[in-house]
Amino acid sequence: MPLVILAPGSQDTATMAAAKKRKPRVPAARKAGPRILGDALEQAHLRQAAIEKAKLEWEGTADAMAALVCLLGGEGQVLRTNRVVEDWSLGTVSGVIGSSAHSLLHPDCKNSRCPLHAFITHAITEIKRGRRRQFELQDSIDSRQVHFTLRPMRLRRGAMSERGDALAVFVASDVSALFRAQDALERLNSSLEVRVRARTQALADANRDLRNEIVRREGAEVALRGSRNELVALSEQLIRAQEGERKRIAIELHDSVGQSLSAVKYTLERGLEMLRQPRLGSPAKVLELAVRRIQEAAENIRAISTDLRPKVLDDLGAASAVQWFCRDFAETYPGLTINTELTVGDGEVPGRLATVVYRCVQELLNNVVKHARARAVWVLLTREDDVLTLQVRDNGLGLDKATTESRRHGSGLRNLRERAQMTGGQFSCMPAPGAGTLAQLTWKLGDAERLAVADGS
Repeated sequence: MPLVILAPGSQDTATMAAAKKRKPRVPAARKAGPRILGDALEQAHLRQAAIEKAKLEWEGTADAMAALVCLLGGEGQVLRTNRVVEDWSLGTVSGVIGSSAHSLLHPDCKNSRCPLHAFITHAITEIKRGRRRQFELQDSIDSRQVHFTLRPMRLRRGAMSERGDALAVFVASDVSALFRAQDALERLNSSLEVRVRARTQALADANRDLRNEIVRREGAEVALRGSRNELVALSEQLIRAQEGERKRIAIELHDSVGQSLSAVKYTLERGLEMLRQPRLGSPAKVLELAVRRIQEAAENIRAISTDLRPKVLDDLGAASAVQWFCRDFAETYPGLTINTELTVGDGEVPGRLATVVYRCVQELLNNVVKHARARAVWVLLTREDDVLTLQVRDNGLGLDKATTESRRHGSGLRNLRERAQMTGGQFSCMPAPGAGTLAQLTWKLGDAERLAVADGS
């Protein structure tokens, strides 16, 4: 390094010059401090502004809600609330601070068992015990239906709640519209259920009526088939009866009237021959014989006519005809005792029933002789008010012991039933008290017939 020699006094001068050139050194922290502090203050102001903005936004959001929102303290007192409290006319936002949530919503409540008070007390107690769940209740405030929800505040992780901090969020939502809609829906459902039940019942009734109608029609079809079969059988029986009656009349005419007329013819021819030849003798006895035989033929014709239709039936009436027939029947069958009890006169039996009553007595007595093996029979013809009744009772074998042949091929009961139905009457046949059979026919008389009977016409 070169050695520099300075002039006398030049050292001070150089030193002073160097000192003037050199500035005093300031620490770096002193130079950066004001700038960092300003940045920190600016950031703090920004954070504070952001917090104030967020606070205003949340307050605006809470105020815009339709539900009443309150922050409750540890005693259930209101710490903060939104402006719905003013919309519900419960007070002002600042005026309700510190009041209990129960007194806020039920200001004049004196019920010691108020559901809302019990709900808030229970929820606050449970939250203090660490229960982190939501509590719900539905109650009414004046005309509102309100749904209450109370849930604990959410704290930041690791943060501890201090005395005076909000403990729970209390939300009261007006569900009156929903309640009314539910009520209307329930009424609609009830009305619908009623209508459905009514329609279901109507459908069930219609189905039952339809089933009954089907059963009735099936029964009618069965009855119709039975009636058709009975009609066919009755037609066959009628044809057989007609042929039998014709055969009987033909036989009687041939055996009685025919033979009598043949004998009369032979007698008259003999009388004529005696008139031509007087030597043969007097024809007087022969003519007398012819007269007797003509009388016999007339009696036979009268008997046949009476069997076909008795003259007494047309001359007197049904009661006299029945009385005459029973007397004649007893003479024909002396082993059968016939007891008659006729409490009606000839004029009390309508003309349309006179022949039917007579024929029914004929048929019933013939059935007794053919099938009953009875010793006695009772014939009753009575009338009570507008009902004419014919009864024939015997002490024979009865219906249970009737022969199989008579039940299978007998048409007497069928004929009686048909006669009764055709004349508006009813026929029944049943076991008689004690023993035997009781057959009964009843006819209900019309107004005109009752008047005619009362007048004796």
